[in-house]
Amino acid sequence: IKFLGHLDAHGVASLLSQAKCSVMPSVCYENNPLGVIESLCAGTPVVGANIGGIPELISADTGIIFESGNAEALATGIDMAMSRTWHHPDIKAKSISRFSPESHLKILANIYSAATS
Repeated sequence: IKFLGHLDAHGVASLLSQAKCSVMPSVCYENNPLGVIESLCAGTPVVGANIGGIPELISADTGIIFESGNAEALATGIDMAMSRTWHHPDIKAKSISRFSPESHLKILANIYSAATS
């Protein structure tokens, strides 16, 4: 482990795009963890705990879900991620589209439209 200190958004994206996978071993109920979104938008698959909003962000094509708080399940998930062939450009393209401001605004507009009809 190497601590890099503060990195700007470009530095984070650069490092994430070079990683084989990203690990989100959270034990907290995070609604929409930015670390998962940043990893996916860099084309990096995520090994994430099955807690909070993490499982909603990760699919079979973009990562692996493991039981939160279970170190053996985490180790297995990392092993699986490291041995699998991922389609990094597909992960990146789909995630950038999914999490773009335009996609978010379209979803919000649909919700508001349905609520006011």
